[in-house]
Amino acid sequence: MTVNTKEASNVLKKQLYHKAYNTILKLVEIDIPVMLVGPAGSGKNVCVKQVADALGLNMYYANNVSNEFKITGFIDAGGRYNETEFYRAFKNGGIFFLDEIDSSDPSALITLNAAISNGYFSFPHETINRHPNFRIIAAANTWGHGMDFQYVGRNTLDSASLDRFATVAFDYDESLEKKLVPNRNAICFIWKARESAKKNGIRHVFSTRTMVYFDKMLKAGFDVTTIVQSVLLKGMSKDDVDVMTQDLLDLNDMYQKYNSVE
Repeated sequence: MTVNTKEASNVLKKQLYHKAYNTILKLVEIDIPVMLVGPAGSGKNVCVKQVADALGLNMYYANNVSNEFKITGFIDAGGRYNETEFYRAFKNGGIFFLDEIDSSDPSALITLNAAISNGYFSFPHETINRHPNFRIIAAANTWGHGMDFQYVGRNTLDSASLDRFATVAFDYDESLEKKLVPNRNAICFIWKARESAKKNGIRHVFSTRTMVYFDKMLKAGFDVTTIVQSVLLKGMSKDDVDVMTQDLLDLNDMYQKYNSVE
């Protein structure tokens, strides 16, 4: 099988795409490993699945690598090889999606370097050449330089590992959010919350996912107070809530921004 976007031109035409989708698709198609860097809940997982579907490839998922055996697999006491998602993708072809790469053990990730660069890999039971349609996409909340004020559990990645990937910024796509969530009040409320958190140095995520939950709960008849407490302000300190409340009292600027975003 040869990777070709033309073969699946109509597969996803009814879906909505992040603004970075075409860039990611082209990089994957020409066999360049990609690392998507952006905040939680911005739609990275959905986008990777869309890319896999467009290219007619299976997606193999792993959430961070805590040790090298999550890449290599291992032979158990019975002599049976326990294979990994990476092994399946490398051998059979497909997109290996490594989510939250920046919460992985940096030393464990080094095992990927040879596979990406050399085109072969020594697993515990055999050495195999990579399938022609093997691709790799990673996702991170930081740029691989360690924790920041919002994502405190992130590690510094080895420069050799970072060098293997082309990085693509994957922020919240406000034009996509407008299409995903028809309720203007819900969108503007979340946009204002984001702006307030950034301005006041509040460490909290107001994601596209949060916006979708907000909209779904409104449609299901939940009152606004319950929604705000359940999906918007969860885990926030009273002081942070008080600071943001003052900003959220005036949403006029967000309504104007809503009308300016295509």
